[in-house]
Amino acid sequence: MHSILIARHGPVNLAAPTLVTRDEFIGFVNDYEFAGLRQEAPPDFLVQHVRNASAVFVSPSLRARQSLQLLHPERNAEMNAVFSEEPLVIPQLPGRWPLFVWFILARGMGAFDPRQSDVRRNCHLRAQAAANCLVAAAQTGPVALIGHGWFNRTIAKALRRQNWRRVDASGGISTGGASRNWGYVMFELSKL
Repeated sequence: MHSILIARHGPVNLAAPTLVTRDEFIGFVNDYEFAGLRQEAPPDFLVQHVRNASAVFVSPSLRARQSLQLLHPERNAEMNAVFSEEPLVIPQLPGRWPLFVWFILARGMGAFDPRQSDVRRNCHLRAQAAANCLVAAAQTGPVALIGHGWFNRTIAKALRRQNWRRVDASGGISTGGASRNWGYVMFELSKL
């Protein structure tokens, strides 16, 4: 039985502020996109899985591409924007808030704001396309994806709807995605 591993990228080389305004949050997000990774060794399990995978996929983000380089410098991967992180919808909110509050609100606004329903719908459609890509590749052997914490959760839900079940996980798993850097979820096809 072939497997699909969905992993989050390694740690970004950028200090996270504690309390930020909306404008400071936007600046942090922009800096995060171009900061690159800390040179931290990835877990051996991920290195081994990427080495043994018949297909490896990666988001086009710098942090995902650099993660692949740390996992296996010689490994070829299919880079595809379908695996990119979910877009942010940053609310107008006064004051200073913890970074995680901004992220939760910015990722979840589409679920509560009717003006952003297209953002959520498009994200779910893209997650289904991403899951379909991984499932098709898994027909020939184990597959690995180096992607992003939030969108990996959405892909995981799409895989579960196609009868793939979580068999292993590490890194802050709650709804099926890995929230910590180098976190992962392993799926296998459920026997009907």
